[in-house]
Amino acid sequence: MAAAGPSPGSLRQRRESSRRPPRDGYGVYVYPNSFFRYEGEWKGGKKHGHGKLLFKDGGYYEGEFVDGEITGEGYQHWAWSGQGFLEDQDGQVYQGSFHGNKKHGHGQMFFKNGDKYDGDWVR
Repeated sequence: MAAAGPSPGSLRQRRESSRRPPRDGYGVYVYPNSFFRYEGEWKGGKKHGHGKLLFKDGGYYEGEFVDGEITGEGYQHWAWSGQGFLEDQDGQVYQGSFHGNKKHGHGQMFFKNGDKYDGDWVR
């Protein structure tokens, strides 16, 4: 007696579809770099509506997306990635979050010419 199960064709179709974002409706997509995972609403193959963008380090953004972009109401949760202070060889100073020895999360960069950046960093 043969065991019932999915046909090889249906398995191939399922694997291929998991590599592409959902087209419309609710769906989950893990990006090829595996740092990001999106769970939420899709329209025309783009994040659209309410969703949650999860980061590998445990942080996430949950809120509204329009045509693939974060917009409208939402909130950002940063995972505890370590806090620190770094002065490079040029005298520029970074103060903020780190993950894997890279600037990641909220931080401030004070440039040698007097400029300042206060915002979010991704690796």
